[in-house]
Amino acid sequence: MTKPSRFLLIAMCAAFGVCILGLIAGMLYDLCVVFLRHRTLESVLGNSIAFYKTLGGVGIAGMLLFFTFLISLISKSNQGKPR
Repeated sequence: MTKPSRFLLIAMCAAFGVCILGLIAGMLYDLCVVFLRHRTLESVLGNSIAFYKTLGGVGIAGMLLFFTFLISLISKSNQGKPR
């Protein structure tokens, strides 16, 4: 594995980790607000739309890094082989 491929792998894992941890933390926060502060679920989710859009963007960036990582591995493996 080359250094750029290793960097893409680490960046992809970091993006997916941030996305997953953010989703879990956001859902736990939403549940706490709904059950402990007695607010309606619609108002809580309506106020957290920007947060989940940001997490979706990080998830999409992780997917793009994943596909870039795969393309870099495929192109590296095909460079030395004759056709």
